[in-house]
Amino acid sequence: MTKTHFSRRMVLATGAASIVLPHSTFGQSIESPVEGGIGGTGIVGLLTEFGSLVVSGNYIRTDAQTRYTDGYGVLRERHLRLGDSLTIEASGPSHALVARRVHVTHPLVGPITAITRGGREILVNGVAVTFERPLRGYAVGARVAVSGLWQGSQVRASGVAPARSDQDLVSGDVTRGGGFGRLRIGGAMVQGRGLGGLPVGSFATVVGRYMPVENVMSASSSKAGRFFGTAGPLQRLSIEGYLAPTDSAPGYKIEGLGHSFARNLRLDNYANKRMLFNGGYTGRFAAQSAIELPESSGQRNRVLSRLSRQNR
Repeated sequence: MTKTHFSRRMVLATGAASIVLPHSTFGQSIESPVEGGIGGTGIVGLLTEFGSLVVSGNYIRTDAQTRYTDGYGVLRERHLRLGDSLTIEASGPSHALVARRVHVTHPLVGPITAITRGGREILVNGVAVTFERPLRGYAVGARVAVSGLWQGSQVRASGVAPARSDQDLVSGDVTRGGGFGRLRIGGAMVQGRGLGGLPVGSFATVVGRYMPVENVMSASSSKAGRFFGTAGPLQRLSIEGYLAPTDSAPGYKIEGLGHSFARNLRLDNYANKRMLFNGGYTGRFAAQSAIELPESSGQRNRVLSRLSRQNR
């Protein structure tokens, strides 16, 4: 196996259960790029530390050229919160990454329509959002921006904040919906303008208005893709998430990523587990290492903090 900065010794040093995947290499002539022109190192995960940005065990510097956005437009770095779901495009070697684009990728933005399980679960845009601890300070009707990871049709929340827009939002993988003109984005049903251009299996963000009686999001705008080429040709991915079964080899995808794994990887051992995958990208994700992460946020953050210190 070709040595990367995520060597077996470094992975095991985190203290989490982990296995190194077999090395796979696919040429661009064999696997065509998924989103064409996406760039640099693509990082998808949760913000766990400031002092630059620490996301899914990666230490990423920022500078005056770093752009900050969310589904509604431009942000500033001061708007970031611990626990935010981030998509980062970074340039430079893996031990000296510099963010070119930092996108806050909320799975859901909308009104809370129900609070159950003593505050450990809420309903936003028709989707169940689960919390490690009871949510405090929010009532039914409050508009919130949810951060976290998709697991099946629900979101495992890492944070919640007041929504900064009166428009609702959902972002995630595109699948076929239940009825003519409808699609499902993550666990939310969507219909309306511009959805015909969203390929099934891709990642997309839809902005619009959630209609609770119909339990569907009426889209006013949509955008396909997660990475946009701000850091040059994509060479590597670092992705935190849960696996979901698919009909094509190797039989799994990462929820909410919108990119496929290299077909020869063996992933059965990682089903139903929170994972961090790292490796090359050649039109498919040729993951070279896999770290099983604890579900407890405190334990998980300690694992990722140690990993980020090793990578500086």
